[in-house]
Order: sequence, then structure tokens, then C-alpha cells
Amino acid sequence: MSQRLLRDLVREVLIEIDIADVEDVCYTAGSTHVMKTCKIGGNKYFLKFSEDDLFEEGFHPSLQILVEYLAYRIYGLFSGINIPSLQLVYDKKSDRVGLASTPAAGKQALKVGINPKTLGKMLSQGVYVDIFLANWDVVGTGSGNVFVDKEKLTRIDPGGSLTFRAQGGRKGQRFSSRAGDLDVMLKGSTGAGLYFKHSDLKVAAKEFLAVSLEEILQEIEAVEIEVSEELEVRKMTGLLKQWRQDAGEIKDTLSKRHSVVSDHANYILDQ
Repeated sequence: MSQRLLRDLVREVLIEIDIADVEDVCYTAGSTHVMKTCKIGGNKYFLKFSEDDLFEEGFHPSLQILVEYLAYRIYGLFSGINIPSLQLVYDKKSDRVGLASTPAAGKQALKVGINPKTLGKMLSQGVYVDIFLANWDVVGTGSGNVFVDKEKLTRIDPGGSLTFRAQGGRKGQRFSSRAGDLDVMLKGSTGAGLYFKHSDLKVAAKEFLAVSLEEILQEIEAVEIEVSEELEVRKMTGLLKQWRQDAGEIKDTLSKRHSVVSDHANYILDQ
């Protein structure tokens, strides 16, 4: 897709708020985020901002928010995966970016006693997408990032995807084109491995292969442009530079990583 056509798709993705005007419903401090349950425009959202002191020196804490938003947008390409509705926000007072998401239906899967075999089956459609995005924190001990409402499963908070760890550290070379996560997340004895070993990998493979690499790269380019223009308007030059670097790295790594994950998915379908 040309840059001109991509620019035609640009929409406002970063709404400006004054945090003092946000109506709090409750307040929760997360491990890497400060979270508020709030109302914006009459609708209920979970609103979060990254904690400054939990990130490596030199990195703008809002960068993880933007990378998480990109991960969400890629998840949104897959029709069989449920995610919340999203909105990036800009807090004028602190000059930082936050992420607002609508509450997921149901309850946290790991708090309602669903056994690993059942939950693994319910996670099936997104398994290869989770691996592709290196979403290390999708499900596992202490992870409340999967909500279940009867037969519907919703994935939330992919803050541990792509270039960032869930706790705010950088993955570095561990987010690579080799996609070593295939072994760790499918065969591991902890984290996602406890559940994915019970998933239907044929279902997972069909879901992943239903979206082409071209579609994924177009979405990354669209998000990069949308966010970059909003950051330019607000003169957030430091964050803008880091965002463009990460978006470029993500695009390059996923381009290569897609081949590895696709080969595995096709192998499963051929069995």
C-alpha cells in the first residue's frame, strides 16, 4: 500500500484529556501501570499509564503503551480472537500517553477454577497469534489476561508482547525472527505451555493463516503513521523517535518471524 493511500486511512487515535476531568470509579496500582477505572464520554474504560521508574533509562515509559496498542491492533485483524475496544489518550498535565480499554465480559479465567485442559481448548484460536507476537504473559501463573464469559474468551493487556516484557523491560534479542517461543509456549512446563499443550493446534493454525503477512504489515504501517502524526502535533519528539524505531524493528522482525510460525502452522495442518 502506498504512503498516500495509508495517509488516507489516518484517523484520530489519540484523544486529548485532562486527567482531572476524568470521573474515577475506582483506582488500582498495577505492577507496571497506574490504572484507573473511569468514565470517558459516558462510557466505562480501564485507563492506564506506565510507571516512570519501572523502565530502562532513556526509554519513554509511554513507549510500552504504544507497543501494546500496536499488538492489540494486530490481534484485531483475526476474526476469531476477542479483544476489548480501545482508545489511546493524551494527558496534557503529565505530557504522556495512556491506553483506555473497555471492560472484558466475564471473570478472569485463572480465578474461576477453569482447569488447564478446558482453558487450553478455549485459547485455541489465538495460540499461533500469541506466539507470533511473543505475548509471553497471555496466560500463566499470576496472569489475569484472559477473561471468560460462558463460552466467550477475551484476551486483554498484551503489554508483554513484541519488544517489551510485561514488567517494562526490553526483550532485546529474545524478540527475534527465530521465534523460539514456539518451543517455549507450546511445550514448556510453565506459563502458556501449561495451557497451550491442550489447545487444538489445527484450529490455531487455520486462524493464524487466515490473515496474510501483507495485511499485518499494512496494519503496522497504518498504526505507525496514525500514532506518529498525533505525537508530532503534540511535539513529543523523544517518544516519536523511539516509537518509529520500535515500529520499524517490529515490522522487520515480524516479517521474518511470520515465515517460521506459518511453517509450523502448515506442518500441523498437514498431519
